[in-house]
Amino acid sequence: MKAKYLFGPVPSRRLGSSLGIDPIPHKTCTYNCIYCQCGRTTNQTIKRKEYISSKEIIKEVKEFLTNNKVHLDYITFSGSGEPTLNSKIGVMIREIKKMTSIPIAVLTNSSLLSREDVKEDLLDADLIVPSLDAVVQQTFEFVNRPQKSLNIGEIVQGLIDFRKKYKGKIYLEILLCRGVNDNPPDLKQMKKTLNKIRPDKIQLNTVVRPPAEDFVFPLNNSQMQEVQKFFGGNAEIVPSFKSKKTRAWSKDIEEAIINLLKRRSCTISDLSKTLGINQNEVLKYTTQMEKEKRLGYKIHNQKLYYTCINQ
Repeated sequence: MKAKYLFGPVPSRRLGSSLGIDPIPHKTCTYNCIYCQCGRTTNQTIKRKEYISSKEIIKEVKEFLTNNKVHLDYITFSGSGEPTLNSKIGVMIREIKKMTSIPIAVLTNSSLLSREDVKEDLLDADLIVPSLDAVVQQTFEFVNRPQKSLNIGEIVQGLIDFRKKYKGKIYLEILLCRGVNDNPPDLKQMKKTLNKIRPDKIQLNTVVRPPAEDFVFPLNNSQMQEVQKFFGGNAEIVPSFKSKKTRAWSKDIEEAIINLLKRRSCTISDLSKTLGINQNEVLKYTTQMEKEKRLGYKIHNQKLYYTCINQ
């Protein structure tokens, strides 16, 4: 049976070979980040519910583990929205851990960690990768465009409190946009805040995929290194893909993308529907192929279309 809610295994820049779980409908999120690789949020909410059946997801994971003997570094809850919005994420984590010793990671934007039920749901995961792009409310609102009730002070306190309870690893990600959240005052406040949260790692990232808004630009290598030096200690720059050297990479999918784009330009959604694979998985391929200058892209009617180059 073809999985509806799993994607991969995909080569992750941070987690190696990762089997992704997408427990939320596309672009259902608490934020509407200016840099989001999945485009603008279409359903902005803070309401937790079982958006996608936990039983169906658990069934798909069990079938995958039974029928596939591939190497996995992590099973990761992520996807194209905020995974903690699924009220059964804790149930899913606990049930999957009964099946396998493969560590479980959760990628979250941190927005709901001020809630006690969310903290409890994540305690059994092996790795939490929360994001925190700004700690000044004005910058937070510009970068993340949060649901109107969200306050960065409460989110930060949620991270501090969660660190006290959680026994696993926390790799906190900061995504930097040039001229937006990389200025000295914001970075100084961020450093003070990180000293209170005490993550195991600080992972610095910048815009590597086409963003939701065309006014968003990445930092260059030297700028990223300056920020890393400023944070010091456990700060690292998220490395580039090593996709062609991983067993998670499929030549068939790569060729299928090229064949589609030879005929017409496609959005990520177009490619996902045609190929029958999750949008996040498609993004792994298009990002690498764009880096290799095999794909380009253009914006039309506020949508991003990939195109084929020299094929």
